[in-house]
Amino acid sequence: MKKMRKNAIKLTAALVLGVSLFGVANSTFASDDKHGYSFTIKAAHANNYSGERYRQTKNTNNKWKVALQTSGEGKGTITTFWLDKAGTGRVSNTVNAKQGAGAYYREAFAAANQSYVRLGAENNNYSNNTYTATGYWDEETN
Repeated sequence: MKKMRKNAIKLTAALVLGVSLFGVANSTFASDDKHGYSFTIKAAHANNYSGERYRQTKNTNNKWKVALQTSGEGKGTITTFWLDKAGTGRVSNTVNAKQGAGAYYREAFAAANQSYVRLGAENNNYSNNTYTATGYWDEETN
């Protein structure tokens, strides 16, 4: 009985260590990912936001990216995007992404580093219409 208990404790400790190491290894290296988004782009320049992602870098040159793949506004239209930090506001310059043009890569402000950020979006022009925009983004690419 004591031997079984010791083995169970050892197994639990090994499992905890393995999960911890996987978590560290998994969060240590950034890569150029494609995290999908789907927004309702609101009327009158109202903003919409994705869920948050952790931007682990200390380097503002580690660019973030966004691509506008589909737009309910039409083919080749433009939507404005930026990195945002809840409670702080915009932590990058804006990007006017053209539907179908591929990914746009931009630097972030220092306030975006080692913090949770989200993708912000709004119509690039003042309009009373709403539309759906889909694509992908990444909070850091290298």
